[in-house]
Amino acid sequence: MSFLAPALLLGLLGLAIPIAAHLLGRQPPRTIPFAALRFLRADEPAVTRRRVLEDRPLLVIRLLLLAIAVVILARPAALDPAGVAIVTVPHDAIVLVDGSGGMGLRVGDRTLMQRAVERAQELLASMPPQTRVGLLTSDPDGPVLEPTADLDRVRDALQQWADGGAPRLGAWTMADALPAAVRLLRDAEADRRRVVYALGDATAGGLASLPRTTDDGVSVIAIPAVPPQESPPAHLGIHELSWSPAPEIDPRAVRIQMIVRRRGGDARWTVPVTLAIDGIETARGTVELDPDSEAPFEFTHVLLGEAPSAAATVALDLPADPLPLDDARHTWLTADDAIEITVVNGDPSELRAHDEVFFLATAVGAADREQRLRLSSLAPDQLEDRVREQGERALADIDVLVLANVRAPGEDVAPAIVAAVERGMGLVVTVGDRVDPDAYNARLAKVLPLRLRETVVLGTAPGRTEARVEGFAPPDLGHPMFRGLGGELGLSGARVRKVILCDPDPTRGAAIALGYTNGAPALVTRSSGAGRVALLTTTIDRDWADLPLRAGFVPLASAMLSYVGDASGGALASRIFVGEPRTIRAKGALVVLTPDGREVPAATDAEGHAVFRETFTPGHYRTRDDATTSTFVVAVDPRESDTHWLELAADDTTDTGRAAIALPRWRQLVIVLALLLAIESIARRRRGARP
Repeated sequence: MSFLAPALLLGLLGLAIPIAAHLLGRQPPRTIPFAALRFLRADEPAVTRRRVLEDRPLLVIRLLLLAIAVVILARPAALDPAGVAIVTVPHDAIVLVDGSGGMGLRVGDRTLMQRAVERAQELLASMPPQTRVGLLTSDPDGPVLEPTADLDRVRDALQQWADGGAPRLGAWTMADALPAAVRLLRDAEADRRRVVYALGDATAGGLASLPRTTDDGVSVIAIPAVPPQESPPAHLGIHELSWSPAPEIDPRAVRIQMIVRRRGGDARWTVPVTLAIDGIETARGTVELDPDSEAPFEFTHVLLGEAPSAAATVALDLPADPLPLDDARHTWLTADDAIEITVVNGDPSELRAHDEVFFLATAVGAADREQRLRLSSLAPDQLEDRVREQGERALADIDVLVLANVRAPGEDVAPAIVAAVERGMGLVVTVGDRVDPDAYNARLAKVLPLRLRETVVLGTAPGRTEARVEGFAPPDLGHPMFRGLGGELGLSGARVRKVILCDPDPTRGAAIALGYTNGAPALVTRSSGAGRVALLTTTIDRDWADLPLRAGFVPLASAMLSYVGDASGGALASRIFVGEPRTIRAKGALVVLTPDGREVPAATDAEGHAVFRETFTPGHYRTRDDATTSTFVVAVDPRESDTHWLELAADDTTDTGRAAIALPRWRQLVIVLALLLAIESIARRRRGARP
């Protein structure tokens, strides 16, 4: 036990005051009349003073009152056993608190957020005199205070934010918030130390993402809400949710698939899983999980009625999960889940059979009887002009962009394409004579499945005069692109004369769905951000291969576009994460119906685009304008469910003194003081009432 203001203990000298008062105090004399008094002669009264303590119980109470008041003013505290360090000299600091949804994890009887706020209050109570402290959270709408000497203002702002619903869903990392915290320290005096005290969990997106010193010399001290050596509680969550048509069961049947993940624990759990359609539970099952494992689960549902879409929710039936934010996932199911595909034709021709995209359009029309793949065409210059005029909004309504033998997008256009893919747009690249591998690598390498190397014309076989050609090896039927397909897809006998080779790179996470007989990749896919990319290393016309003449080209083209466009989600079931803006194209006044039943109007710009930002509630959203309706889903980012605590690096060591955070112990004494005041008041009244 120590005192943060030990000099105030001199106030204990004041204990002499009540002792002196009780020694000097006396009862006032009272005259008692009686009958014989009138026969006595009046004389001067004699007064005798006694030097003894009066009302000793009351004196003890008053001494305790004064002693406890002095001790409270001296601020008794105990050192934090976790040993978190703070700077002990006057300095400028920012308290940075993690406001992401993962801080809702309940550890014991409190959430990580409650523990972080408590430690922040303890931190503020331990600051040395003349220190200025500001406040920031990783929540974009959280409080922002520049450094101030009024620490009560910081305490009140922090508590008000915590009481107002923090943490809020949204995978905001501490690393994203750190630059803003450093900017709040820009006006610090040159001779004062600058420090960011970061409070949160020790996950990859939390304290583990922070450096110990920023580039401009600001020290970052990580303060875990719970010591990292303490294991997080076991919890469950739905990690992934997708769906796909199941026409082999029924024309309107869908297959709803999920991955259930468990973290921690020490025994096998059997967990109920439910499926609700439009708010009505329609199916129930169970899944068994061992500690730190995951398991797939699947529902099959037949869409009923004439409604274009149905709101589906899968949920884990857990009454007391420590982290409930991922116990439910949402999606839209629809029988008319159109995917808008924009094909950029790099080699158009007036002769249809020589046009670059003729065979692709024909194949889609033949395979897509339900018109789920909707093709439109643009010239390369048209695409680039739109992007230059509208920026990323030019790609907002495109589910799949096909670059068919197109020169590499301009340096000012490529970033918009990359950003659209990261947000969820599909991208298909088919090569040809107009494709420059170096230019594509320079501008689209971030999303390409593999880097392009060189164009190769297959050589002449020894002893033969005709050119050697390659065929296609059997496809990887385990690739999700080929779900429901079998055999060799009708590609046997295909002849390929020219290809672009790729640089092998296992770190990119690419999957080879189709290869050539010489082992080179023919069709490669990769996920990039929320989007998918497919690269075909030969042409989709007859210039380099006779692939479009093969029967297998029809299912191959349909499967490739459906997979890259994410047919399990598609245009009507598009998904964004909590807190991300949703760009909506509207014809007239636009209204968004939120999961909690509110109708929120959204203003459109001159080009008919609206940016809807009130996406902090997970669930199903509907949009309605003067002509059409559409839907989208707001989902919790799976990163919020990461409770794997990492070991934090040691704090930056400098010549500045450090002291552990002091845990205040005077709050309990305030309760004792109030109780003694009540007792003293009762004792004083009884004393005054005595005869």
